[in-house]
Amino acid sequence: MTERRVAFDVDGEGIARLRLVREDARNAIDALMVDALSAAVAACEVRPGVRCVLITAAGPSFTVGGDLDYMVDNLDRLPEELDSLIGRYHATLVRLAELPAPVVCAVRGGTAGGGLGLLWCSDVVIAADDLKLTSGFARLGLSGDGGSTWYLPRLVGLRRALDLSLGGLVLDAAQALDWGLVSRVVATDELDAAAEETARRFAAGPTVAYGHMRRLLRGSTAATFAEGLAAEQTAIVDCGGTADAREGVTAFAAKRSPHFGGR
Repeated sequence: MTERRVAFDVDGEGIARLRLVREDARNAIDALMVDALSAAVAACEVRPGVRCVLITAAGPSFTVGGDLDYMVDNLDRLPEELDSLIGRYHATLVRLAELPAPVVCAVRGGTAGGGLGLLWCSDVVIAADDLKLTSGFARLGLSGDGGSTWYLPRLVGLRRALDLSLGGLVLDAAQALDWGLVSRVVATDELDAAAEETARRFAAGPTVAYGHMRRLLRGSTAATFAEGLAAEQTAIVDCGGTADAREGVTAFAAKRSPHFGGR
């Protein structure tokens, strides 16, 4: 039987849980992992009622990045294997970043390499205090994947991006928070509960508005100010026609908490 790489389910609250479960290999990314991630994201795209995606991992590490055993086994055709593997992985990351629902990611322990792409595509990243985050590609003689060379300069600035990538720095949880690579840090034994609470809060929120916010913010670096204003106008007009907007405005006026249905 083929070892499972990703566990996926959607609960009654609309939380899609995507969990890396390759514990024995510290959730290393190989072809089976990439295909499993692709299938899970595809399910999020087509499954009605998905209001939040929660990405977690079993075991002591979130993911150590690429599977070195897989690379060693394919050394004679490494360029071809990397081209196929990373092409499929990157296509999945693009789709994850474009989902119309918030994405929460909970990370612990070793978190490295191409696996960082899952953090970059998430909206809220909650880190355990045992986090060790690194690029790691320079030690392998590789330039990197997973979107780090695109995201890092935007998240931390060029100098820090170069230091992390070329210099091979390993950041602990406090440093990752200081650099803006994670949203907040919690005790390791509180990570799962904190991630669940955040996911439930998003799943109970205005899903359409969240989707527009996500798209607008992620696209802002490629737009002029005028284009950004125009996109905001289009989005807020679309939100104005939703049941959630009517509920939100009514609840605010009545000084009560809103009850959003995600529509």
